[in-house]
Amino acid sequence: MAHLDNRVAGQIAALTVDYRIQEVVDGFFGSNPLAARLLQRDNVRIDGADRVQQPIIFNRLAGGSYSDLDGFNVARRRVVMPAYFDWKQYYVDITISGLDNLQNSGAAKVIDLTNTLMDVASTSGPDYIGDDIYLDGSGNSSKAISGLRLALDDGSTYTTYGGITRSSGAAAGTESFAVSGQVDTTGGTFTYGLMNQRFQDAVIGREKPDLIVTTQSIWNLWWDRAQPSQRFNAGDERNNMASIGFDSLVFNGADVVVDSNVPSGQVFMLNTRWMKMICHTNRMWTFTDWKYPTNQDAMIGQLLWAGELVVQQPRLCSFISNVS
Repeated sequence: MAHLDNRVAGQIAALTVDYRIQEVVDGFFGSNPLAARLLQRDNVRIDGADRVQQPIIFNRLAGGSYSDLDGFNVARRRVVMPAYFDWKQYYVDITISGLDNLQNSGAAKVIDLTNTLMDVASTSGPDYIGDDIYLDGSGNSSKAISGLRLALDDGSTYTTYGGITRSSGAAAGTESFAVSGQVDTTGGTFTYGLMNQRFQDAVIGREKPDLIVTTQSIWNLWWDRAQPSQRFNAGDERNNMASIGFDSLVFNGADVVVDSNVPSGQVFMLNTRWMKMICHTNRMWTFTDWKYPTNQDAMIGQLLWAGELVVQQPRLCSFISNVS
């Protein structure tokens, strides 16, 4: 069978990549429970601005009771503060050497090889972002996504979020209060009492966490104490997270799921109504096309993603660490 030169092989491989791109996108939203929940809520946004900007709601509009011809308070009240974030970029590299092409001569084998690499890419891309979602954004010289550890802090460790300053004891109705999460770094032995107390810290009126993400070991402790009626195996259509492939428990109405990327001893109680995954319109796992080095026998391409995770109401979420 005749050997295909790199250019022809590249055209065939590029068509295969284009055909498989959606699987990489689906892999991202299917393998990470937070991303999956945000997609369920239609809280995934496509944007193309120079920076990521999302509103932080920190106060109520003027209003209240009145009688007959009482005058209304029409003074403009500031209730929203924009938070700004830089785009965070991720890539997955696909390199096919000239030797790979020699050993996979013919269009069918080139397609098989590219399909194999795309199988790996569909899990690698989501994993790289998933690694950083529960961290503080300082990874790789602060090039990583602004993770939940940063977003949910109370100002004790991370004093700003989205350009807004947190301050200890900030008054309700201020932007500093709105971007300060509920934090318990003491933790302790897992009990329902501890989990409920931290859960209630994040409850305001009807607003409460709807997704709890933790480690396998903590989830196992939760499972041991949960009633059978609160457990849902992956595939169970009675539960939102189970219906899309995640084993789930229910606690105070919130789904409790495992993510292997959650650091040991940590629990994230999230109100996903006020969370957004922002993806850049030109970097949604976009393929670069093949590049051909002048000093190597190879063809090289990358899948590129740019975006950011934004929590608009950190005060409605809780973070717990050192749980055993």
